[in-house]
Amino acid sequence: MKKLTALLLTALFFLSSCSMPWDKAGTIPMGNEMSFGTATESLPDAWKQPLYHDTYSGSDLGFKAADGYFHIYNGEEFVKTYLNGVNIGSGYPGSFPGELAVPESVYFDWFSDISKMNCNTIRIYTTMMPAFYNAFYEYNRVSDKKLYLVMGVWYDEDTIESTGDAFDVLEDAVAEAKEQVDIIHGKGAVEKRVGKAYGVYNCDISEYVLGWILGIESDAYFINTTNMRHPDKTCYKGNYLYTDDEVQPFDAFLCEFGDRVVSYEMQEYKMQRPLSWANWQTADELSHPGEPLYDIEDAVTMNVERFHVRESYAAGTFASYHVYPYYPEYMILQQDYVDYRDENDEIDTYEAYLKDLMSIHTLPVLIAEFGVPTSRGCTHVNPYSGYNQGALDEKQQGEALKHMAEDIYECGCAGGLVFAWQDEWFKRTWNTMDYSDAGRRPFWSDIQTSEQSFGLLAFDPGSEGFIVNIDGEDNDWSEEDLLQENTDIKLYMKHDERYLYLAARLEKEGIGAAHLYFPIDVTPLSGCDTYGGSEFDRDADFVIDIDGANNSHIYNHSYYDRYAFAYRYMDDKLEWKKYREADNDIFTPIYLCLNKPFTIPTTGEERGAERYETGKLKKGFSNPTADGYDPLTDFNYSGKFLEIRIPWALLNFRDPSTKTVEGDFWTNKRLGVGEKIDAIYVSCVKAGESCVSASYTWEDWNGVSFHERLKESYYIMQECFANLQ
Repeated sequence: MKKLTALLLTALFFLSSCSMPWDKAGTIPMGNEMSFGTATESLPDAWKQPLYHDTYSGSDLGFKAADGYFHIYNGEEFVKTYLNGVNIGSGYPGSFPGELAVPESVYFDWFSDISKMNCNTIRIYTTMMPAFYNAFYEYNRVSDKKLYLVMGVWYDEDTIESTGDAFDVLEDAVAEAKEQVDIIHGKGAVEKRVGKAYGVYNCDISEYVLGWILGIESDAYFINTTNMRHPDKTCYKGNYLYTDDEVQPFDAFLCEFGDRVVSYEMQEYKMQRPLSWANWQTADELSHPGEPLYDIEDAVTMNVERFHVRESYAAGTFASYHVYPYYPEYMILQQDYVDYRDENDEIDTYEAYLKDLMSIHTLPVLIAEFGVPTSRGCTHVNPYSGYNQGALDEKQQGEALKHMAEDIYECGCAGGLVFAWQDEWFKRTWNTMDYSDAGRRPFWSDIQTSEQSFGLLAFDPGSEGFIVNIDGEDNDWSEEDLLQENTDIKLYMKHDERYLYLAARLEKEGIGAAHLYFPIDVTPLSGCDTYGGSEFDRDADFVIDIDGANNSHIYNHSYYDRYAFAYRYMDDKLEWKKYREADNDIFTPIYLCLNKPFTIPTTGEERGAERYETGKLKKGFSNPTADGYDPLTDFNYSGKFLEIRIPWALLNFRDPSTKTVEGDFWTNKRLGVGEKIDAIYVSCVKAGESCVSASYTWEDWNGVSFHERLKESYYIMQECFANLQ
């Protein structure tokens, strides 16, 4: 009895607090703070009643997809509405995505900023914690500019990886979709579970949920395996959706999934809304004969046009695609795309592709993801537009997004949703994922990993600002940061969740006239004690070579060169057999891979591995409020003072929060074997002259310090979206 009383009191407290005014001090209880005991305990029926009911009638159709666009009912008529929006992920610094740790008040502020950017739409990929829906309801309750939500339903990726069969994930996906239907109608009650959202959902937001995008990007393995395992499933005839008599089994799966979602909402709530399935360039129905990875990137098709709707389904279906400017390879190799010129007589392979895509559709087409990241590291490039997967500053990101958004609008699409709203520290990218420990990624910011920096909203280290703004001035440094000194050189160091910072003061001459080396010893398993004619007091794994504004680099000892080890059989420019001797005296540039070798099918041209030197250092200003701000800044100097910041990943740290670096991969015969260290050893060497040396260490951390900041790209898109209505 005591337990039931406690549960009811908690419920009453939650019900009352949900309607309280917003308290920016954070005193409102968050939905994600509620706990429900063991999985076998049921929730009181009283909790399952919706908290909010508005005048919106569930028997009315609020949204429909028709005539190339979305239409929203305003109480009197359907109004054609172009969708400008963003995708919101689950990432928050210091937390894994399954923890869904974003506070309710933060969501509310995000919605306000998104609306101020002249957006009308938000997309999510899976069930979120109650905090999201509570804030979404409250925002729309108090705001004149309403935001609409596109809901997503995730597949179980572990099942996909193990069986590759779509029908193995169907029941779980339908169950999650039904759960989400209840949630948006304020009747959700989900018991606590690991890695997924849970809680009491009693804010009815159904009048703001514009539609569904079901599933994830489906690749050749997933589609082909499903087709091979179910040769008898060649059609589906449902209550609201059906296919032709002869379709691929994967189409039958998609159609059944969608029909069961629509059926459940109609059965329980007498409502329906537009529906689509997640798709991407890899599975479009176009032919791309120049695609080198044709058996992966041009081997399968998905097309919503293969599905038909019954008269009872008035909301309609739409096509949705994730479209990026740099991948697959056909985006920069397909000849008719390269030959295409836009209204400014410039090559625009992105617009060329969109026009090609629109030619195969009669339904509305939503570009549900488009974007480029502001990471320091890069993963792929578009040589024509420069809209690369990384190595872009925030202005370049904004200009690329603006151009793509305008292309999407001009090509007659129904809308475009930027990927993504926020940066996400936990993410990985194919050319860096083997360099970090998956279980620790949320606890540091790997600016070398492009997937972490797609956001318009940055999570920068430091509770109020960076602990060091690189500008060549000494105002961010104190005697507490002084590591070592002699009569000529003072060496300073500090760190945060993204960078190792170094500073040096010369007493006898200006930095511009000096040639400075900063040897760094990370592990005792490798290194060399000579470089550039200078001899160090211990072996170094890395050397930061400061040689003026345009010729500064960080180099790694060749035995500790992860790129050389990982790509030694692919990159024929590497002299890797020399590198694998631990006592060699070779320092090499630090590279990231952009492409593995491939052959263009239409011409037979063979292209070798593509790489770029990520160890080249850039002089600039890193303060976001300063004139000439450049987030890709690595160093700056003024007079006799020099500041440098080096990303942890450039020093082969797998996890700086536990002082774990890459081990001896030549001996281990693989990457990923971490080595715990106690400290690193750093020197500042004035070439051929004086030297100071010292060790540097820090406490391990599990909590993170960060602050939010709207990137320059946000303001560019604010102006852009104002003109796309």
